[in-house]
Amino acid sequence: YDPALSIESALKLPRTIKLTDSIVSAVQQADYISINIPYIKGEGGTHGIIGKDVISNMKPDAVLLNFARGELVDSEAMKEFLDGGNG
Repeated sequence: YDPALSIESALKLPRTIKLTDSIVSAVQQADYISINIPYIKGEGGTHGIIGKDVISNMKPDAVLLNFARGELVDSEAMKEFLDGGNG
């Protein structure tokens, strides 16, 4: 999922890559989720972009790799996910 991906760039991607229309639909089938985006505060920013709606749609055995800032992931939602026997 990349909202900034241009049509031209998308057409150059290998055919094995599946494009999705949202983060939620991207994580539903993902075995590994890698976060590599900048932290941006404020309206429309990336703070908490990996929230309960995303986390609750992750596969129970998915691996979340956060190579960015901790503020991108809703810690409480992640704790609930893990405490619920997932992950």
